[in-house]
Amino acid sequence: MSNNLKAIIEGLLFIYGDDGIALIDLQTVLENHKPSEIKLAVSELEEKYKSDDSSAFSIQRFGTNKLRLQTKEVLYEWFAKLEVAKEQSKLSKSSIEVLSIVAYKGPISKVGIDHIRGADSSYQVYKLKQRNLIRVTGKSEDLGRSNLYSITENFFKLFNLSGGKETLPLIGGEELQEIISENVEALKAAEADASTKAFFNEITDDDDFDELQGDE
Repeated sequence: MSNNLKAIIEGLLFIYGDDGIALIDLQTVLENHKPSEIKLAVSELEEKYKSDDSSAFSIQRFGTNKLRLQTKEVLYEWFAKLEVAKEQSKLSKSSIEVLSIVAYKGPISKVGIDHIRGADSSYQVYKLKQRNLIRVTGKSEDLGRSNLYSITENFFKLFNLSGGKETLPLIGGEELQEIISENVEALKAAEADASTKAFFNEITDDDDFDELQGDE
């Protein structure tokens, strides 16, 4: 296998950064190489990184046949020292709840999310959009033409999933509802006491506040 081909692929992975690059795009750029050669070069790069303890890199496969260059998990504790750990940067239980609903039921409106949870989800939807974990992918056919939300590629990166939505663990609607219901009462109390206050304090002067109100 040509070292030059592997170097080109490595460079493309570096250039595309966190967004990653699809195999089909690699094939478009490397039009003079067979798809089998490109796949083999990627596999050899993966093995090279894995076996080389002096390299900090590995290749992550995510989404639908997408690849990106990332640092090795065994080194995370060192890189984490460069970051200021903020408790509020973590996803809350209620946000994970909403994210799960969008993952399994999306495209879905906020009204649909609220119906499943039995609680208002404005704050959670707002925060998940901020984190680029969900996005608007259409409008409902009802009178209000509400926004419909789906998960983004960042979702698959966060949970290290490859292959698209069909790779999510199988779970039925009743089981999802049961999981949601287990925490809903505690979440209602917590949100009323803390999250809702934080929500209004945070977005009062935010440019996206009008858009958020329009999602109702």
